[in-house]
Amino acid sequence: MKKMKNKINYLFLVVLFTSFLGCSDLLEEVPVSDLSVENSFKTEADAKAAIIGVYNSLQLEGVYGKSQTLFSTDEHNAGSKVPLSGLNLYTFTADNVEVILPIWRDHYEGINRANLAISKIPGITMNVDERNTLVAEAKFIKALLYFNLIRYFGDVPYKYSETTSLNDLNIPRTPVATIYENMIRDLEYCVVNLNVKTAGLAGHATQDAAKTLLASVYLTRGSMANRDNTGNGIADFTLAKQYSKEVIDANRYSLCPYFPDAFIVQNKNNDEIVFDVQFKSPGLGVGNTIGLNMGIPSDASGIDNLSAGGSQGAIRANPYHQYYYDKADSVRLQWTDARIKIVSATGKFTRLSAVDKQTVSAAKFRRYPVRSPNFVLQTSDYDVNWPIFRYAEVLLIYAEALNETSGPTQPAIDALNQLRSRARNVNREGVHADVLPRSLTLQKSTGLADLTLSSPLVSSQTAFRNYIFYERSRELSAEGKRWFDLVRWGSLKTTLRNIINKMSSKALEAPVVQWPPLPGITQPPSTTTNTWKKYWIGNSDGKNGQTEEWNKITSNVQDFHMLLPIPNNERLANPSIGPNNPGYN
Repeated sequence: MKKMKNKINYLFLVVLFTSFLGCSDLLEEVPVSDLSVENSFKTEADAKAAIIGVYNSLQLEGVYGKSQTLFSTDEHNAGSKVPLSGLNLYTFTADNVEVILPIWRDHYEGINRANLAISKIPGITMNVDERNTLVAEAKFIKALLYFNLIRYFGDVPYKYSETTSLNDLNIPRTPVATIYENMIRDLEYCVVNLNVKTAGLAGHATQDAAKTLLASVYLTRGSMANRDNTGNGIADFTLAKQYSKEVIDANRYSLCPYFPDAFIVQNKNNDEIVFDVQFKSPGLGVGNTIGLNMGIPSDASGIDNLSAGGSQGAIRANPYHQYYYDKADSVRLQWTDARIKIVSATGKFTRLSAVDKQTVSAAKFRRYPVRSPNFVLQTSDYDVNWPIFRYAEVLLIYAEALNETSGPTQPAIDALNQLRSRARNVNREGVHADVLPRSLTLQKSTGLADLTLSSPLVSSQTAFRNYIFYERSRELSAEGKRWFDLVRWGSLKTTLRNIINKMSSKALEAPVVQWPPLPGITQPPSTTTNTWKKYWIGNSDGKNGQTEEWNKITSNVQDFHMLLPIPNNERLANPSIGPNNPGYN
């Protein structure tokens, strides 16, 4: 009865999309009357308002609000500051309502918005091409949301149309194979009907965005066919190669010359962005909390994180992650895994020492670039966009797909050399300085020399595959990609368990990465082997060291964690869902 009483309010929210429901699960998604909906979809302005609401769904907490940063991988973990019912330690269950339920709920809310737009916009009298473009935008978002859902949960209910009755909510899970085909069909429509990138389309899906998503879909399906021994994936890898190559050949995107500039606020909507979530953009809604969790923390001695322009530093880099980088790859490393902290409200910084209990921060998405001394007090509601696809990933997809179909080839090497070349560019003002325009110089180190067909890193298909494994981590760390990558490769458990063994071995060594001086940053005292060992191992009882928590993670993670559990709330409300994923009650 309560659901029907809320019908009018839900209609207002769905059509105008100025906010969203606070419902606890998909089954609380209130159906709307056909008559009311038809009265609300009459004009071109109505259609465009609906599409804004579809895009707005990407900002929901369980979509790209923050959930994508909370799964422990070999790159980072949420730590004890954001335990969220075991999400950080792989002890979560189907009763998790902090993250897993919002992932399910919010994705389906976005799908319902998209379905409503797909259903009703074709009936509006307006320019046919513009109408088809709006429908294509809704189909793109729907495909993206389902791509996330099947990677999180496997088989899930596939909704072909908007919810119009309570009966629409009680549907069984659809096989992943069927969902893939539906996604691909929608994205093929998008390739034909979406606009080509122009200056006024920031935040909108484009033909290239659709091709990139298609390439990622095919790459994932091919990888999982190999993982599960259900096929060799060659046909899918071939299509991933095709679509990523078309984006490359279009020449509409390029890498930012300096790696940090792909992420800073002052350079939003740069030429590297293929598709992103436009937080706080006009008409698109709210700010986000990513920078609150992921950024440079302040000193613990009474300095407020926010007033100093810092972060809580809740998303922590795996201390072993630094060993993924060549010593010459210092810009990507120092920007991604920040080993500095704010020590005064005037913006002075110091490096973390080997015995500092403040852990290394995953700091790629800062509240805003570190600057001194003009910090401004901000809340956690801020406007750094979240990149879903950067041109860098297009190059990585192309190289991986080409290697899977043909082994190491010069075109694949050329694609990855673009990333290595960009990584050699150093800002003369220092990695953490936000002076624009940049004054760049080339690192003289040969550590990141271009790859060639004779390089040991590409000596075989297996060797090149292994190189891409680490290159994706170096380039895309903390962008919500790694958990999905480890899952599609079938290496989640083995990678995490290998990490703890490698971490333990490093306790016997002095730090491998010797940090170069940075302007305005105080260097810590030189470390010794003993202090470094204490940093890794902790005290004589094994406590308060970096390996303590990672031992818990790696002992808990299992192969069944490559899928999340279907939230129990959903299974109780919708008996047609059936049994949970293996490993969960």
